[in-house]
Amino acid sequence: MRQRPLFSLSIAAAAIVSLPTGRLTAQAVERTDTPRRGALRVTFDPRITTWEEVFTPGGRQPLGAAFAGDSLTQWQPALALAQGNVRAATGLAGYVARLGGSLLAIRSERRVTPIELEYGLTNRLSLGATIPIVRVEVRERFREKPEGSNVGALPDPSGYATFFTSLNTALTQLNDSIAAGAYGCPSSPLCARAQALFSQGQTLASALAGAVNGNPDTIAMFLPTAGSEAGRQISAIVSGLSRALADTFNIAAFSSGTFLLPEVPVPGSATATILGDRLTSLGLAPFGGSTPRHLRYFAGDAEVAAKYRLLSADAYAAAVALVVRLPTGHQDSPNDAFDLATGDHQTDVEGRFSGELTVWHRLWLNVSLRGARQLPGQRERRIGPVDQPFLPATTFARLRWDPGDYVAMDVAPLYRFSRLFAAGVTFGYFAQQQDHYAFLSPQDSLDVVTRTGGPIAPAVLEAGTGIRQARVGVAATFSGPRLEGGFSVERTISGAGGPVPGATVFRIVMRQTILLF
Repeated sequence: MRQRPLFSLSIAAAAIVSLPTGRLTAQAVERTDTPRRGALRVTFDPRITTWEEVFTPGGRQPLGAAFAGDSLTQWQPALALAQGNVRAATGLAGYVARLGGSLLAIRSERRVTPIELEYGLTNRLSLGATIPIVRVEVRERFREKPEGSNVGALPDPSGYATFFTSLNTALTQLNDSIAAGAYGCPSSPLCARAQALFSQGQTLASALAGAVNGNPDTIAMFLPTAGSEAGRQISAIVSGLSRALADTFNIAAFSSGTFLLPEVPVPGSATATILGDRLTSLGLAPFGGSTPRHLRYFAGDAEVAAKYRLLSADAYAAAVALVVRLPTGHQDSPNDAFDLATGDHQTDVEGRFSGELTVWHRLWLNVSLRGARQLPGQRERRIGPVDQPFLPATTFARLRWDPGDYVAMDVAPLYRFSRLFAAGVTFGYFAQQQDHYAFLSPQDSLDVVTRTGGPIAPAVLEAGTGIRQARVGVAATFSGPRLEGGFSVERTISGAGGPVPGATVFRIVMRQTILLF
């Protein structure tokens, strides 16, 4: 989209004069200076944040980690069916049916394009407003060959008729021989072996029949691949049972080779179809695509601010600011597990302190401290554990939401290469208290109980909302006769308390000061 130039504003009945910047001003953190009296400063400060993984109490994980390993058996009955029957058939109590440890690849991106206007009431006091336009996009795709997958699509169940017929015939013959007193029954060691083999065969036949035919509640869809540990174990047990019947108890070997196992894992495309059916039944947005175009652009939370410069000297400077963040942003959807918000859509009151110190004429230390009181608002949510992406629509409610207050610190030690250019590193820390949720009224609670059949406490949503994170990066800043700006790249290196995006932030700052009179 073509944009209007930001640095040549036409104002009726006003003369505009470009002001040269007299000293290098910080771009890596909140700056300390304010526009002089009667001056308007225009700032263009786009930021692009991307992430594909999050920090969790269990370590760093991809965004799609919830769709791998044990967790999938919670929402896919056919996978749980295969897992249970394979454990019974093989004795592998720790067997986990996996569709892949990296099945769903997700990349999240948020682009914030704020335009800030700051007007100098005096040479020390200014008023400002920031209007952010936010673009969000989540890209999701299923890997065609998921790493770590150990199950494949079930072959045609009718192809197992010969196997089960011959297995059941052999076990019936063995049981009849035991009942007729063969093998020294009922008290010889050989009879005990025959009885144990018959019991093993029954367990195997029952488990494999369940894995192939399913049950009245679940359709069978998966079996272990032939090359997986469970697949090799099944083949070994079936072959061993057939040999023991023939070699030890003179019963014709059954057709062990007719129990077929899939050769290749289930492709990601097939999994997408299975998952899509599940999501549709719950009224949730499908996975495997990108955020629709009409849902990408929204306004963010606008800000109004008053700033006062406390100190200003060649070697040091300091300023304080009071910021009110307005509820103009767009919250994420409760019907999309990976939707991104463009704002909190509730009011914040934030206090800021910024300072800078120059040491030895070259080392330039910049610091910014922020703390905010986040006022209560409302939020739509499906009530349930935060790590459960498949909550039914009956759990939906509009709730009172009291987001946790937060503090943040940014430090940027820079080296002045000249009067107009400096570069260095950045360090950042952010900590937020836990959010709190409650029903708006007793009737809302009763409505949820009626829909779900039991009470659900909104407090279950609070887990993992109190977070801490640390960031590091690099930055450069410059100041020219008409335009000043900077560039920085930051990376989140640690997160605790709950899911914290392992994000990379790219930031460009451009500022122009004009004088109105």
